[in-house]
Amino acid sequence: MPVTLEHSLAPNRGPSPAPAACTIGVFDGVHRGHQRLLAATVAAARELGGIAGAVTFEPHPRAVLDPANVPPELTTLDEKRERLMAAGMDRVVVVNFTREVSEWTAERFCARLLDRFDLRRLVVGPGFALGRDRRGDIDFLRRFGAEHGFTVDTVPAVTEEGEAISSTRIRSALVSGDVEMAAGLLGHPYFLDGTVERGDRVGWRLGFPTANLGVEPGKCLPELGIYSTWVRVRGEWRVAASSIGYRPTFGGDRLTVEAHLLDFDADIYGERVRLAFVHRLREERWYPDEAALIAQMRLDVAETRRLLGAQEPPAEL
Repeated sequence: MPVTLEHSLAPNRGPSPAPAACTIGVFDGVHRGHQRLLAATVAAARELGGIAGAVTFEPHPRAVLDPANVPPELTTLDEKRERLMAAGMDRVVVVNFTREVSEWTAERFCARLLDRFDLRRLVVGPGFALGRDRRGDIDFLRRFGAEHGFTVDTVPAVTEEGEAISSTRIRSALVSGDVEMAAGLLGHPYFLDGTVERGDRVGWRLGFPTANLGVEPGKCLPELGIYSTWVRVRGEWRVAASSIGYRPTFGGDRLTVEAHLLDFDADIYGERVRLAFVHRLREERWYPDEAALIAQMRLDVAETRRLLGAQEPPAEL
């Protein structure tokens, strides 16, 4: 069955719609907790002999309700849709979250959901609620569902070290540079997609040419520093030593994301690549001269080769 991507909850079931199991959420990161929810939705859909649907939101609701405190995103919209489809969703509906949508009552939201899907099973996590003032809690949904032909399944949270996995927890790990903890919570290495842009060729002059990535604004970046990474370019994963920082040795004042791909010298300007973080090697440092920086870069490359040379690339990405 082909996956469909849709952009509203306007009435559009179509003739003879398939019975649906659906789940709803922001799904930032599509982490292990989300993955359990999505797997339960797929299982419910298969029991129905129907389709699995996910309803998500763009932009993040906080961008509308609390714009001064919008969290950086673990996944861009394109990355999120890709991960939802990889989790088995047959339909992904993206709701444009506006001030008007934030005022929908729980009854209106559910009515819109029924307009879009032949809903038979709604799959949610603990503490889920929808609609204005979060009045559409699980008790409400069960009463509403009993009147409108669907049941509500609740899925327990996934915990790690006694604490529920959450997007907030993953962001905290990333901003402290702990990409390994973030990967454990996500279920895969943290990654970002970007277009390779032309830089000032400092790395080339030093003997370590880099791919400079243009990253979508609002994307969560790990702590400044040097990382061992994988870069997927032209459909193939390559080992890379990567940097997030300001190039302090050269007095830089612009944040850059750069990847030095080992044993690779093709021209990839303008191409889209995926950068997946594996280990943080060290913090960003100032060096007194280029010779000292080059010596350190050689060590970074050697350590990256040691760490990743015998590893398999991230098949799940």
